[in-house]
Amino acid sequence: MKINIDFFQSDNSFLDAIGAGVYEVEICTKDGVRSVYIGESVFVLVRCATHLYELEKNSVYWGFEPEWLDDPNITLKFKLHKLEDGKDKNKKADRKACETSLIKQNDPTSQNGIADRQKSIEDRISALAEFLKK
Repeated sequence: MKINIDFFQSDNSFLDAIGAGVYEVEICTKDGVRSVYIGESVFVLVRCATHLYELEKNSVYWGFEPEWLDDPNITLKFKLHKLEDGKDKNKKADRKACETSLIKQNDPTSQNGIADRQKSIEDRISALAEFLKK
């Protein structure tokens, strides 16, 4: 994998990502920025590290073709949207509501717009290819 990874660095939220919150993964190229995935977790940093592991293991995880992961002109940017305290049910409901709202608003390439459900593999690849104009 030769793409660049901005793992909560550009907004200085690395330490904040240790806790619970809502996060977004964006794909950045010289031509623009597009949301790839939005999620929520009690341990954002751990969850996002798991995403990277899954992506390296299986490129179509978010709709990448294998050769796209070798493009050094692509950056995956992980950013924190909302930080929550604790693990209680009400906080989880707040995170889920924020996540769903951001998914509807930002239309990530890998999600179908209904909560955090993924598109089919073909649709993920097609949406990302459209953004990358591949």
